Amino acid sequence: MHGGRCSLLELLILAMLISEGGAHGYALYKRILEVTQMHWNPSIGTIYRLLNDMASRGLVAREVEGRRRRYSVTGKGVEYFASRARTPLTRKAGVLAAMLEAYFKVAEEKPGIVAGDLKERLRALREVLDRYGKLLE
Repeated sequence: MHGGRCSLLELLILAMLISEGGAHGYALYKRILEVTQMHWNPSIGTIYRLLNDMASRGLVAREVEGRRRRYSVTGKGVEYFASRARTPLTRKAGVLAAMLEAYFKVAEEKPGIVAGDLKERLRALREVLDRYGKLLE
């Protein structure tokens, strides 16, 4: 995690903090479960260890609120995310595009195949792409 490599969980946490602002560790845990539809279930201990490690490296700031800690991304964390997210995003976007192309070809023949949860996720993806589409030009 410290050298040129980082974990997908680390990138996901930074992405959430960048997009949504500060959050408590448990809120991040619940959001990870939501985003992955509970297919990825890192332990809460893993998340807190990672947050503490990221805080010690200056990627996130930790603010104590009573017994709870609220985390927010730092400028260094934003730079770290931007420099390390491009490669996995490029790879996964290519795979996603290929799979969607094939899936929609099948769906043209079998319209009921596109389930509601997939439609919901793809609408959310389209909203993000529409919102930031000018950056793609």
